[in-house]
Amino acid sequence: HLTGDIHAISIANNLLAAQIDARMFHENTQSDKALFGRLVRETKGRRSFSNIQLRRLQRLRIDKTEPGDLTDEEIRAFVRLDIDPETITFQRVLDVNDRFLRKITVGQSPTEKNQTRQAQFDIAVASEIMAILALTTSLEDMQQRLGRIVVASNKSGLPVTADDLGVTGALMILLKDAVNPNLMQTLEGTPVLVHTGP
Repeated sequence: HLTGDIHAISIANNLLAAQIDARMFHENTQSDKALFGRLVRETKGRRSFSNIQLRRLQRLRIDKTEPGDLTDEEIRAFVRLDIDPETITFQRVLDVNDRFLRKITVGQSPTEKNQTRQAQFDIAVASEIMAILALTTSLEDMQQRLGRIVVASNKSGLPVTADDLGVTGALMILLKDAVNPNLMQTLEGTPVLVHTGP
């Protein structure tokens, strides 16, 4: 398992993949009002947008910062990503090249309410998150790169990103230590820095 970086990358990758399916499930089973209540939680009798939600509002060209000021149409645009399942490009990963997981069906549990779709597993080192970790220059740079990951398109053909899913902060927590190089020893006994995947 070497330094554990590939484990961190796999977990972060699979968290994002799981969030795609979870978001589609909730959008297909809840009203706009219920989704808004889940996304913009009430704390001490007040709702407020998080930074990532404010960024989403900016991308939607909604020039408001108070949750109570949004119209019904703006609430709908904010809470509905309307992911087209046929366009999902972001897949789950394993650190094993298992040919029998190259095509799978997800969502078969009765609790998923017949929302099945075809998916697949890729190998962890081929993950976009692996590439981001290898190329990043700082934590701020990594956060921006992670937020820009395009996971699918919506039903209007517009890109859906990790930032739209609101998962960038969680990805950062999982990857904050993996961004650092690891001091190891070669077979010859000399020091070497090892960073990210092969």
